[in-house]
Amino acid sequence: MAQYNCLMCGQEFKSYNENAKYCSQTCKGTAYIKYQWKKCEQCGEEYKPRKASSKYCSLECSNIGRKNKSADKQSDCISVPFE
Repeated sequence: MAQYNCLMCGQEFKSYNENAKYCSQTCKGTAYIKYQWKKCEQCGEEYKPRKASSKYCSLECSNIGRKNKSADKQSDCISVPFE
């Protein structure tokens, strides 16, 4: 069993696999996300998205953003009286 350093987090780990690069599935998954860092539309924090269409860093920011968007649509409606 050989000792390696994880390419994602830098932690030392042991493996029988001579091609091992990552200490865990979490680090491997994080490394294989192919999208660039983005800025959250709600809080402004930078995050690495899981999907190209992602706009928010977390579920909490997503919920707040959705509520704000819904409120904006309602305020844009102009009531026209029927004659």
